[in-house]
Amino acid sequence: MIKQLLTTCILCSALMNSTFLFAQKTPTPQALSENLTVSGQLDNKTFQLLLKQGFKSVIVNRPDQEMGNNISVSQLRNIAEQSHVSVIYQPIENGKITQTDIIEFSKYYNELPKPILMICKSGQRSSELFNEARKQGLLHE
Repeated sequence: MIKQLLTTCILCSALMNSTFLFAQKTPTPQALSENLTVSGQLDNKTFQLLLKQGFKSVIVNRPDQEMGNNISVSQLRNIAEQSHVSVIYQPIENGKITQTDIIEFSKYYNELPKPILMICKSGQRSSELFNEARKQGLLHE
């Protein structure tokens, strides 16, 4: 009985871990407004599929050299150009958003064609950037 229970616990643990890893590899884009959606790390195919949803601009907040980054901004830009979508590279080190970053993002947001897709590792720093700019009243919505 104990052996069967241990086997069940091990299988459940493995399933939960594989589900968690799957969730990390396939980020679900999250709309923060009608004009802006954030996403975690993407691969080429997922990025192409997202562009087909009608995004007109992309802002990449993940630095190319950040550990674990598997797609460079130049690769994203090459894909986006095929769909006539502009890509802005505004790299922000994780956990280090500055007031200058917020102001720079606000200028991009106010000038770029919408809707905009923002990309970073998990979507968190892009969300924080948008929410802080909105809170400060810097976005023309």
